Amino acid sequence: MADRYDFANLSPIEFEGLCADLVAAETGLRFERFSEGADGGIDGRHGRADGDIVIQTKHYKNSTWSDLQKAVRAETKNVLKLDPSEYYLLTSQPLTPARKKTLISLLDHGSVDASRVWGRTEINSYLTKHSAVERQHIKLWLSSAAVLDRLLKSDIAVFTEATHVEIERILKVFVVNPSLKRSVEILKSTHCLIISGPPGVGKTTLAQVLAAEYSDEGWELVSVSTIENAFRAFRREGQQVFVFDDFLGKIKLDPASLARDDEQIARFMSMVGRDKTKRFILTTRAYLFHAARELSEALDDKKLELSEMVLNLATYTRELKARILYNHLYHSEIDQDSIDALLCGDTVRRIVDHRNYMPRIIQWMTDEMRQRDVAPSDYPKVFLHALANPGKIWDKAFKQHISRKAQVLLHCMFFAEQDPHSNTGIRLNTLRAFFDRAIVEFGVIAREELRASIYEETLREVKSSFVIIEDGKANFINPSVQDYLSWESSDATVASTLARCVPTLTSALSIWKKLDPKVSEGVRNQVAASILIRLASSAMDGRLALHEFAEFVGDLILRTGDIEFCQRLRTQGLEKLFWTVTAKLPGLVGELDGGKYSRFPHARAYSRYLRLEIYRYVASEREYAMEIEELSLLASSLASSTLEMSADFYRHFNEAAEEAGDVLELSSIGKDEDAEQVIGEWLDHFDKIESLTSTSAFYWKRRDFEDRLASIQQMGEHRQQREEMASSRRQSPSPSQSRPIASGSFTNEDLQSMFSSLKRSD
Repeated sequence: MADRYDFANLSPIEFEGLCADLVAAETGLRFERFSEGADGGIDGRHGRADGDIVIQTKHYKNSTWSDLQKAVRAETKNVLKLDPSEYYLLTSQPLTPARKKTLISLLDHGSVDASRVWGRTEINSYLTKHSAVERQHIKLWLSSAAVLDRLLKSDIAVFTEATHVEIERILKVFVVNPSLKRSVEILKSTHCLIISGPPGVGKTTLAQVLAAEYSDEGWELVSVSTIENAFRAFRREGQQVFVFDDFLGKIKLDPASLARDDEQIARFMSMVGRDKTKRFILTTRAYLFHAARELSEALDDKKLELSEMVLNLATYTRELKARILYNHLYHSEIDQDSIDALLCGDTVRRIVDHRNYMPRIIQWMTDEMRQRDVAPSDYPKVFLHALANPGKIWDKAFKQHISRKAQVLLHCMFFAEQDPHSNTGIRLNTLRAFFDRAIVEFGVIAREELRASIYEETLREVKSSFVIIEDGKANFINPSVQDYLSWESSDATVASTLARCVPTLTSALSIWKKLDPKVSEGVRNQVAASILIRLASSAMDGRLALHEFAEFVGDLILRTGDIEFCQRLRTQGLEKLFWTVTAKLPGLVGELDGGKYSRFPHARAYSRYLRLEIYRYVASEREYAMEIEELSLLASSLASSTLEMSADFYRHFNEAAEEAGDVLELSSIGKDEDAEQVIGEWLDHFDKIESLTSTSAFYWKRRDFEDRLASIQQMGEHRQQREEMASSRRQSPSPSQSRPIASGSFTNEDLQSMFSSLKRSD
């Protein structure tokens, strides 16, 4: 009788987990698991006083009996070092009595006997005995030949337009993650599940896995392409799971089309919700779902929110991302030379940690057909280039699936200034002001048609697909959206139109800074002219620091060649547009004196005025000493500029520095402050000031601070050594030096160990 499972669908990591759980179920013991990779002969361990019980697994892609013998022979030295009381060897290869005897002979240790050497047949037998372990490892039974045959006959291939090979591939690379558990809970509680999210995040894969699980449990799988089909297939008796893949993608998002379907969808979901023998799974791109909810009262029902499972890349842990990449590489047909090239150096870490990481890109880049013409040595570079340029993911979604209003909103969001306090996200009221002007300027609506609800409706359209809303701020759902918009928003018409309606000075500066470096000189000139027109109309709110404002406006004037604009600005008054940070003025004075702004009208006169402001900054009578940070900043600004100040200025500067240093006391460092950091910052300020003036004002203070800093650092080193020794004593000795899998951080060492099994064996 043929074995039920050949375990080919499992990666070595997944096979290892299955074996550890199976031995634990058979022995009734709890086994410790370890990091993947070079494990020193331990895939699982149960500690005992008379000697550990050790599990070692052997499962390699396309391996032969000769490969297995070679791998087991390499374990001999590990077994000798470990000296376990019992040693379990489990392999996915079939074993005859003669082969078992050979493996036992190779290991040559008293802890190994035939009852603890399990081949494919024994593992299948124990899985039959311990069915709970089998069900726990969902990928195992979902990918079995019998289950796949049932899935194909039950219509799972129809709803995804997939072939037998495609379903096998999806189930092989699938990584069990928290979204699966959450989805199961939603289905159990509401009987309906709406899987939404941005393109490429894995919505259809999740639906396939859920549908396959229900199908294997005897539920009838009904694939539907219209809601009418669902009603026709609904039977009062029997268990049924309905799957409507990309349901809003098949419906035109206009009021007339939705009117034919939205009430029926809501009614069908209500009917399923009341029936314990029915389940309804829908997948949709989030931007379509939220756009439909704006047009439909039925789809805007609060009950539907309870059924929505939003797949968000932010919930993917580093280990989960690594496992997805690992599974795709392990099961791919990419040639070994290309995989070896990818595993060299730092490429795997750069892929896993890439800000544009997305499962669909991983799928593309591990598809042998797509990479067939890529030389192995170029594969790492091509892979990283795909992550850096993810336009394929967002192009269709942006251009075809969202409204013009939503496109304008995303353009505004890309160029709007971020929250200055947290530097993450754009405040919703700031975005509203920009959007209200832009939607009229782009001609999407007439000014008299503008109403408050348009902004909320449009924001909801892109929520959870392009944008995340949290704490009154909007953020892009993934950095790859920004990368895509950096080019789309740099179109001449888009950028210059946005520049004409920018609401604040900081947003105008944001537009200028965010223009893609590759855009043409013509586009840059148009944007500069549009911002100057907006400035001349006094229509922008907000302020900038003078040095930043002057550099911004000066660069716009240089770009357009409109020198006369300086005179127009002078007559209108600029005081409301800036405030002065005197310590940052030296650079501006240098540019006015003989630099790029020296041709501007009255440049030299203004530079003399600002030079006097810098002098007064340190020479004026004051009741309190200046802050050391202020003087350090001024020193840095002077050092990096071409500005020359008088000897009298430097005399006052040294006096101010001495006063600022005198007030610094170690006793003033608060209990909640990091003393090492505070003292380090003080010493850094001393360095910057002394490099400018060669003052000796800080001599005694520096000695005191350096002594205290050395003492703190020495205490920290001693504490770290004690902690390391204590940690070493707490850990049971292990020749493998393997680290148990923890729920905490997934380190670079863990990453390297995980992928080591993909390397070509010598």
